[in-house]
Amino acid sequence: MSWRAVMAIGVVGLLPSVACGDDSTSADDALGPGVTLPPGPESVRPDIERLLDRYDAVVNQIVADPSVARDPENPLIEEYLGLFEPGSAHAEELIDVWVQRDEEGLVTKPFSDEHPASTSRLDGEIQIRSDTEVAFPICVERRHLVYDREGRLQQRTPYREQPGDGVAVLVDGDWRLHERVVFSDTAHCQTEGEGTEGTEGTEDTEGAEGP
Repeated sequence: MSWRAVMAIGVVGLLPSVACGDDSTSADDALGPGVTLPPGPESVRPDIERLLDRYDAVVNQIVADPSVARDPENPLIEEYLGLFEPGSAHAEELIDVWVQRDEEGLVTKPFSDEHPASTSRLDGEIQIRSDTEVAFPICVERRHLVYDREGRLQQRTPYREQPGDGVAVLVDGDWRLHERVVFSDTAHCQTEGEGTEGTEGTEDTEGAEGP
């Protein structure tokens, strides 16, 4: 047997088993025990969309009665904190904002029955940072009215877009928010929403803004 034949046999013997035999072997198995591939953007998208939907559902209730932010055991506040990684300073900062709004007597209501006061949607591609962390652009659509404690209208927002960024981390098998930042100095999102038919704008007497 020539040395070339010996080398060929040696190389074949070094090839991973995934290249032949059982086609059901996964890419994770081929990497070895305890090693997994990062998630793909499309596989994570439904989880992030559900996380944003849950965020909106809880926050829209809190801004309608920000006094609940004073009670850390209130079910809405507990649910809100559960959307973030444990000990999130970002989550606590927004609770402080709601307490301030309660002191000012400000409540936020939907502009109409057709849409919630605030909705969040993905505004581009999800970036996979690791198998436990993803980043993503968001677009926040606001359709709300802000009243003071006497019921006087302080802000009227038929429609306003605000882009932002979010980061989510995997905690005990569930995706949770690490941060959610909304930009105030950028006018439009990257992707188109449902359409507003010329209703975009904010009439503001106090500068009150939602989360």
